[in-house]
Amino acid sequence: MSHSDKIFKIAHISDLHLGKSLRSQDLAQDQSAVLEQIVEKIRALKLDLVVIAGDVFDRSIPSESAQTMFGWFMAELKRALPQNGRILVIPGNHDSPKRIAFAAELFESVGIHLVSEILLSPTLVLEKGGKRAAVWALPFVTHGTYSEFKRRLAEEGQVEAGCTETISETISSMAGRMESIIANLRPSEYDLNILVAHCYVRGAVLSESDIAFIGGTEAVPVSLFEAFDYVALGHLHKMQALSPKVWYSGAPMPMSFGDEGIEKGFLYVELEDGEPARIERVELKPLHVFKRVRASFAELMADSAFIDDDYIEVLLTDEEPVYDAFNRLALRFPNLMYVRQEAFEKRMGTEVEKVGDIATLMPPNGETSSLDDTGNLAGKSLHTTVLNDFISFTQRILDEPPSQELLKAFEVLLRNAEEELS
Repeated sequence: MSHSDKIFKIAHISDLHLGKSLRSQDLAQDQSAVLEQIVEKIRALKLDLVVIAGDVFDRSIPSESAQTMFGWFMAELKRALPQNGRILVIPGNHDSPKRIAFAAELFESVGIHLVSEILLSPTLVLEKGGKRAAVWALPFVTHGTYSEFKRRLAEEGQVEAGCTETISETISSMAGRMESIIANLRPSEYDLNILVAHCYVRGAVLSESDIAFIGGTEAVPVSLFEAFDYVALGHLHKMQALSPKVWYSGAPMPMSFGDEGIEKGFLYVELEDGEPARIERVELKPLHVFKRVRASFAELMADSAFIDDDYIEVLLTDEEPVYDAFNRLALRFPNLMYVRQEAFEKRMGTEVEKVGDIATLMPPNGETSSLDDTGNLAGKSLHTTVLNDFISFTQRILDEPPSQELLKAFEVLLRNAEEELS
């Protein structure tokens, strides 16, 4: 038996966000190009296992085209693997667990495991060189999935009578729920243990496309994962390690203009009993590069200005606002996505500074602010509070903070409403 016959070879992928669009630009071609690269690179690696650690889709109700793309990817990925190669997929916070697990039994019959529930046993056990590697799946933990997990524990007689109070306490935080789940697993029964999970680990670096959806209250400590030999995480879009054996693979392609210059790809992992995990970054090339360009309108319209088909976000440096800037620049930049203007941002900068940092506007410790005698929230104006709400809402819808122009337009409407009510 050669030494390589004792090594478990794994590809760690996450956060595909199939069906995503960015500022009305459909990214289907970009995603398809990245998926094709993944298939070809995995074909050459001759893997035992491919894991996809959540956020397969960008929305809980994916479009037909996104579902078709996922089906194509699963079929091509399976063909690219050796005969006994397996695929494991878990849902993330963007996914509907039931939709991810549709026809799970059929997929499982061909070695594709779609796991939507929290299980007490490994999803699969790989065997190689007389060693067993257990693969545990931990989909994104919601209050509902955790309650269902506890109910199954009780049915199986693994929860002592009278522990309802403890369950209520641990369900209040993500860290508590995950600690409770992991405590009920039995990784010591296997030679190697791999955990596939979708969560936010405390201390991880957030990219711009993460910030709108990540709150500090859902962070979990990396110490939860000590019992595992490798932890394949999804949720954050930046490839990074939280420890030598706990990794985010990151999204395989840019998710916002804030991802410019950030390495994109997936992770190749080798595991061997008694040895630390060996990790290799596998880079993927995007079909279009995401670029932020800062220049004057004249510089961008000049004949010498660069023109390519990358996705472009422009920040105009002109002192005065430029009329119809987007449509005029779009004639030169076919994939122009957005135009910001410093002239607007400077003029409204005072108000933006007040509302730009949402954390500074939120009451401490989650307390509810009371109204003062003038009908305003104590400690802040009602005007600022409404702007704060608009920023929060827009971040959730657009996956990124609102632009200064959008904020300015909303503020104009808000002031008009305030005048009518005064």
